[in-house]
Amino acid sequence: MADGVQIEGLIAAERLAALDATGPVELLVGVPTLNHARSVARVVENVVAGLAKQAPAPKAVVLVADAGSRDGTLESIRSWRETARSDPAVHDVRLMGPPNRGRAILAILTVAQRLRAHACGLVDADLISVTPVWIGQLLLPVIRGEADFVSPVYSRTVSEGTLTTNLLAPMTQALYGRRLQHPLGGCVGLSEDLVGRYLQADIWTSELAAHGVDLWLATEALVSGARVMETHLGRKIVEPPPGQPDLATTVARVVGPLFRLMEKYHEAWEDIRGSVGVPLIGHPAAFLGEPGEPQGERMVRAFRLGLKDLLPVWEQIMPEETLARLYPLGLLAVDEFRFPVPTWARVVSDFALAYHARRLPRDHLLRALTPLYLGRVAAFLLEARGTPPSRFPQMMEAIGQAFEVEREFLRARWR
Repeated sequence: MADGVQIEGLIAAERLAALDATGPVELLVGVPTLNHARSVARVVENVVAGLAKQAPAPKAVVLVADAGSRDGTLESIRSWRETARSDPAVHDVRLMGPPNRGRAILAILTVAQRLRAHACGLVDADLISVTPVWIGQLLLPVIRGEADFVSPVYSRTVSEGTLTTNLLAPMTQALYGRRLQHPLGGCVGLSEDLVGRYLQADIWTSELAAHGVDLWLATEALVSGARVMETHLGRKIVEPPPGQPDLATTVARVVGPLFRLMEKYHEAWEDIRGSVGVPLIGHPAAFLGEPGEPQGERMVRAFRLGLKDLLPVWEQIMPEETLARLYPLGLLAVDEFRFPVPTWARVVSDFALAYHARRLPRDHLLRALTPLYLGRVAAFLLEARGTPPSRFPQMMEAIGQAFEVEREFLRARWR
């Protein structure tokens, strides 16, 4: 690995020897865990069943890489394994070193390379909606030599995944010219060549590996020229571990890596013009009916409070031209609240530029985006309430186009 991380510093020698004895394999699916005792057995059971369905049956292995759980995650999977089928084999390792998801991903990729796996899958340990069919949908395009990176697409309600639909996906589209719908999809299929490329990268001891490795995997695939495909899997349901972070922390953990990757890949996105779709396996994802009315009052109130209390902070991040667009929004009634997409795209650009220029401590800056994000989500849900479901794809397309237009402004100001 490019920056000196060695597998012997991640996995104990006896566990590594047991893994080496299973190789070579054709398929490896890794399940990174960190306090997922409630869900890991269910996820692994479906991964095993999915690998067993491949015909002709390839040699496969499942690796549960635990990054330092304290809730009995490994005990849970070992208890399940005592009564479960053992084909394909399920191995588990407790990683040495500090607990973070990046080390678990690194261990899985390294083992996949050591065992010469032709295709590698990653499945989050909280993704309880995973089915055996999903495993084939993620890995078969790689096995057939059609793709290097297979990303999931999910059917969802409009209120689900708004950080993705209103920020992460359109910004990724604008920057890198590919319309990847779920850059943080919870599962992915990878080719042997792309795994090797990841392991040569210089990020594995960085903050990006600790917080942001999943987004980096997708971004590196986009900028490297890898063959990227999407596959429609259905509904995404997760069972997060206890102690979930508050919204401001979640925003910081998603948007921070996005901005760091903008710095890392500046030369790649500077010359991008327009965008193209990603080949999709299966039918397009559907937008499902929304249960009940959108609850925008709390979000609008949070936006107004931010406009009042965070204005001195926002003045250090956004120029007066942007702030002038925001002031009138604080006077709108909830049912009439609007946060136009071009204004939202400009806000995100201003935050990216301020992050790059280090005008404020970065975590402080990222958290200050939260009330603005809530205002945008409130407006988005209100717009969706008055839009026929058949036109929801056009809503999403308009968001992406607005961010593409904004990219020109961002490029001109980036230093």
